[in-house]
Amino acid sequence: MDVLLVISHMLKEDEYRRVQRMFTNMVIMPQHDFTAVVEHIRSNKYKFIVLLSFEDTLPQSWKVDDLKLDNPIMILLKVSKLDLFLFYSFLDSVGLLSKPAAAGSDNSQPPPLLYKSIEYIEENICENDLCLETVAANIFVSRCHYSRMFKEHFGIGFKEYIMNKRVQKAKVMLQEGVPVTDVCYAVGYGDLTHFGRVFKRLVGEKPSDYRKKNARMVPNMA
Repeated sequence: MDVLLVISHMLKEDEYRRVQRMFTNMVIMPQHDFTAVVEHIRSNKYKFIVLLSFEDTLPQSWKVDDLKLDNPIMILLKVSKLDLFLFYSFLDSVGLLSKPAAAGSDNSQPPPLLYKSIEYIEENICENDLCLETVAANIFVSRCHYSRMFKEHFGIGFKEYIMNKRVQKAKVMLQEGVPVTDVCYAVGYGDLTHFGRVFKRLVGEKPSDYRKKNARMVPNMA
């Protein structure tokens, strides 16, 4: 197998089964001990290596530089069920996965329509008029059916997903020192007060406070 997926902690049985069902064409290695990871990678040949954590960071003992490999390595942090699906879609698009099993053989695989809808969302995430109705219409299903399908496969509601994606983009822009008002409109919100409420609920502080604490100093190019 060409791909190694290393998960930075041991999984519950149901979590492991879910990951195993989705990524049938790669080696999955739940592992606390980074030394064991290094030894395994050095003794096997992989085209692509993924280090994955469901937490905010990899364990402190994981010194990725110790790998010293030419192989491409991807690090995924704070991974959700939906992130796993997007990662699966990426691997499939670059030819690192086998095609999904025939219909009816594995109900864990999201329907092809969801692939299309996620692509549409990613392309339009910063548009103010992006909503459940427009996405459902884009794949020619009803609003209610799409809402149920999204929640069933991703474990999160459509609205909550959009808010999280926009706030993540907002955080990056605020870290770059972009003014709060500009960020608000750039990530798809048409109302500064509403943006502030959403941001504070998800991040725990106001956008202005987050920007003040995290904005990187940008060199004067004059």
